[in-house]
Amino acid sequence: MAEATEIRHPLEKIPLGGMVEAASGEAKVLFVRDADGVRAFQAKCPHLGAPLAKGEICGGRLYCPWHKAAFALTDGGLEEPPALEALTRYPVRIEGEMAVAVLEPLAPFSPAPRGEGTHVLVVGTGAAAVACVTSLRRLGFAGTITMVGREAHPPYDRTKLSKQFLAKLTPAGKTLLEPDFYVAHRVEHVHGTVARIEPEARRVTLEDGRALDADALVIATGSRAVVPDFPGADLDGVHTLRSLDDAVGLSAAAEGAERVVVIGGGFIGLEAAAFLTKRGLSVTVLAREAVPFAKRFGEAVGTALKRYHAGNGVQFAQGTIARIAGAGRVEAVETEVGERLPADIVLIGAGAAPETGAIAGVAAREDGGVAVGPDLRLAPNVWLAGDIAAFPERASGETARIEHWRLAQQHGTHIARQILNQTGPFAGAPFFWSNQGDKRLDYGGYAPGFDRIVLRGSTDQLDFIAYYVRGERVTAACSIGRNPEFTAFLHLLGEGRAPSPAEIEAGTDPRALI
Repeated sequence: MAEATEIRHPLEKIPLGGMVEAASGEAKVLFVRDADGVRAFQAKCPHLGAPLAKGEICGGRLYCPWHKAAFALTDGGLEEPPALEALTRYPVRIEGEMAVAVLEPLAPFSPAPRGEGTHVLVVGTGAAAVACVTSLRRLGFAGTITMVGREAHPPYDRTKLSKQFLAKLTPAGKTLLEPDFYVAHRVEHVHGTVARIEPEARRVTLEDGRALDADALVIATGSRAVVPDFPGADLDGVHTLRSLDDAVGLSAAAEGAERVVVIGGGFIGLEAAAFLTKRGLSVTVLAREAVPFAKRFGEAVGTALKRYHAGNGVQFAQGTIARIAGAGRVEAVETEVGERLPADIVLIGAGAAPETGAIAGVAAREDGGVAVGPDLRLAPNVWLAGDIAAFPERASGETARIEHWRLAQQHGTHIARQILNQTGPFAGAPFFWSNQGDKRLDYGGYAPGFDRIVLRGSTDQLDFIAYYVRGERVTAACSIGRNPEFTAFLHLLGEGRAPSPAEIEAGTDPRALI
């Protein structure tokens, strides 16, 4: 039997309170050192392979540099998604002035089985649903889990669909979280469309008449793409981008196209525009507003992003749509002032609407969400998660409905703990990332109707962090290129210790407050 690979690294080059990547040939590990000694973990994030050595250590957590998955420094345990599993840990010994990692993984923590005889029914197969199921199994749940969803695909990473997936023809399987997800997590998968959900009875009825009930019900139905009611929206060549099937269809259509009009200047629209432009297509973004994201991020950030995209070939037009023109197939988009934008493909990026219509006995709010308590509970042993949940958001003090992939995962993880009787309010800090072409924008928190912005750095150079202040609270931050400071802010936000407006305006770096 071959001996395990060993990776050696000088102790003096592993900073106390820090980390370093070390290698032996192709093998790599991450050494972490603190007052308790030296530990070694896998070098790449289990989510999408980011080099963890470029991440940040904040208060006993290691944050992935790309998408802010968080792991415990003590044992590599998973603390925050979008990763769905802990870090692999390796044994370390000290030989003189060297730390030596042996690449034989230590056995992961295995909790005692619990919940035998309990049936959990999860409606949905998206981010919240998957995080709930994987968390239940990771935490030792040994009962029955059923997932109901209308998509035939195994669960996939929807965040990929508007990004590199569109830059070239890409196999749909590249987006799957695990091809054998249902088998791997011992899940009964029911493929079908839900007609009615009865929370009090914990019963779900499908359109084909099948009825399911359970001891615990998790409703994570997500959202559907909004298609405004304007003439021509049903022409061939008009696409939305919400599901994997949508993305496959759009990417295939792009093969024979030259001109694309994207309706809407939101995240999905601009991400798709950037990557379709990389593919060689002529792309025009048509939006009502002159500056994308200005309402959400402020004029300076929105203007800088628009300039960046324009510099990479994306064209912009402003106006209100009169119709999508064509005889059977799309030919152009026409605005109310008579401008005609020729198109072989039209992508409608007009937002998403929560799928709450099947939930009996509840009234949706004006924003389409359904209000839940601090623990995300709708009724006894019934929880709502993800896009449909309007929940008390701690940092802002608002009841919020937030369409973030990572937040939906946080909801799902929290509900799994609730099912296993680990009570308490949901306190996760909202976070999302957006690949604006080759620039990654990070946004943490929730800041509707902010009063003012404290800006550090240069938006023109796309190297900045902007803090959003409402009243006496800093409730959110947006950043490109300022990962250490942003990650520290996100960490503090999650702990309920966000810096005050006075501290931010005085130039305090959140890293000093950890």
